[in-house]
Amino acid sequence: AWIATPNGIGAIRVGMTADELRTAVGDVPGANVTADCSYVRPSSAPPGVSVMLARGQVARVDVDSAGVRTDAGVAVGDSASRISDAYAARMTATPHKYVPGGQYLTVRSTSPADTSRRMVFETENGRVTRFRTGRVPEVEWIERCG
Repeated sequence: AWIATPNGIGAIRVGMTADELRTAVGDVPGANVTADCSYVRPSSAPPGVSVMLARGQVARVDVDSAGVRTDAGVAVGDSASRISDAYAARMTATPHKYVPGGQYLTVRSTSPADTSRRMVFETENGRVTRFRTGRVPEVEWIERCG
């Protein structure tokens, strides 16, 4: 049930309000609906899943440990080539800002009309170390809420 797509993960959808998030997944400790940017870890979410709230709405979902897969079956620990195979026509690669030889592999939505949703995979030594899904511009922020 916790499958990541450019639109969210599981019952969590980009654009939900904090109240809608609570209704969908239960307790959301530390939700700050007035902050420009904050992170929460819904209590029902798998380990390694955190949700960015921007001005009280879900902007992106971050996954930083194995166990959660995308709609194409990609997970933390998989090879970068698996992302290329799964999302070839929709993927672009750019150099990682902090990891020499690492990359950001950005996947656009399946709908050509949807230009605001992405999945971004971070790689090091040819392996996925983390990924995030959500809306532009937040999904492309490297420093998270920084």
